Amino acid sequence: MEAYRRQREEYRKMGNGYYHLCTDGWKAGNIFNNIVQFAYGMTLIGIICIKYSLVIYDFELMPNHIHIILSGTGANAVEAFLYLKMKLNARLVKDGYSPLPVDYGFILKPINLKEQMITEILYLHRNHYEKQYAAIGGYPWGSAYLHYSVLAQMIDGRKVSEMTARELEELTGTRMRLPSHWQFHPKLGLLPKSFVDTRMVKKLFHGVKDYSTRLVKDYESFVTVSRDLGEEVEFSDIEIQDILSKMLLRDYQGKSVYKLGADEKGKLVVTLSKKYGISKDDIARVLHMPRHIVSQFVNSKDYGRAAGYTKTAKSV
Repeated sequence: MEAYRRQREEYRKMGNGYYHLCTDGWKAGNIFNNIVQFAYGMTLIGIICIKYSLVIYDFELMPNHIHIILSGTGANAVEAFLYLKMKLNARLVKDGYSPLPVDYGFILKPINLKEQMITEILYLHRNHYEKQYAAIGGYPWGSAYLHYSVLAQMIDGRKVSEMTARELEELTGTRMRLPSHWQFHPKLGLLPKSFVDTRMVKKLFHGVKDYSTRLVKDYESFVTVSRDLGEEVEFSDIEIQDILSKMLLRDYQGKSVYKLGADEKGKLVVTLSKKYGISKDDIARVLHMPRHIVSQFVNSKDYGRAAGYTKTAKSV
């Protein structure tokens, strides 16, 4: 608990800027167990925009954790998380589920560079796809489906201006005054097009083809953010083959795996393991190599050094 409190206080000191807020992955249960709870979560994300003066560029509600890319102060981001936790806990208990742990926390990661913002957005948009919940653009519990989608803009709900104060209080659990143009869908909750600032994505990508290609092919971005957030990465055989083909073309003059020398294979194996987090079993299968040989390459200091993945001594 003390470490949790100290971390929160450090986040409060962060100034106005761009951030990726990622809550802990709850291993003991789900935050969202059904459509009604997901819809309520969608509504809460919109409320924190108003309540804590945040701009939200993207968010995803996964069953056991939440991702939000936002701008605002660190202090307001902390208060927004605490509000979300309180409201979600109340909903879980009301519906007969166990509440979140007392020390359930989050990571608040600053985003300082344009390329970093691109990386974080791509990560969010791949998240539900990687977890095998829905195809890219087909997951309703977030904002990723909004971008470059004509159909998403056609999904409508009742405007706040058409609803009574009592209806709104029942939906939101608050008497807060909401923008009159916001729309509530009967099953999806507060529609993200009501409050998400989609201009960031259009600014960062050179059109739909650039966005779509990078979303599917930019494996490095997904690995980088996954490691920062402590999440696992699992690539399919087709994706591993694609990564391998790019590496052979870029770093090995387009040679086939069968024409690589022992040293080249060693460097290739170490890069697949260390840079992309691909398992030894998967590497052995894709490269048609005995697993014990793959293991020797990965554990070899010489090949790790050759591939640029040696461990450096820690400073005192």
